[in-house]
Amino acid sequence: MLFKPAEKKTFGTKPAAPAAAAQLNALLKDLIVTITALRDVLLRENDALGHSNTRAFMEIQEEKVAAARKYEALMVELMAREDIKNADPAIKKQLFSLEQGFTAVMKDNMIRLERMKSATEKLSERIMKSARKSAESMTQFAYGATGSMQKGNKASMGVSEQA
Repeated sequence: MLFKPAEKKTFGTKPAAPAAAAQLNALLKDLIVTITALRDVLLRENDALGHSNTRAFMEIQEEKVAAARKYEALMVELMAREDIKNADPAIKKQLFSLEQGFTAVMKDNMIRLERMKSATEKLSERIMKSARKSAESMTQFAYGATGSMQKGNKASMGVSEQA
């Protein structure tokens, strides 16, 4: 045969390069692992918040920050890609399913953190109010004109400009 048949050309579509598709799928799999890890940390944090376990809550924070930073970096990388539609459909389905559960866990976490913040603010206000009341009720002493201490008078701290 002297002539080769012409290759069939398709217009308007550009197949993804195998290496680029593999790289995208690897990125999505890494994102799945990271979302799962972050979700698990948030679940443990929610449990600690629900049981008012401050020690467990504080122990989780470094792990939570590290997982959140990795999640953010992967999402930035993913959003910069233009070939997301070329990802393996099974991986996209798994990621979509995981993302829905993750969103629910994050919402619960935000609610619990807001409750903790509110409770901490109320406790702080009570402590300050109690401290002020205690300070006001303490016996106060002031010095009289003769230099002797007079019980019950409030002391004034200032400089007199009269000579």
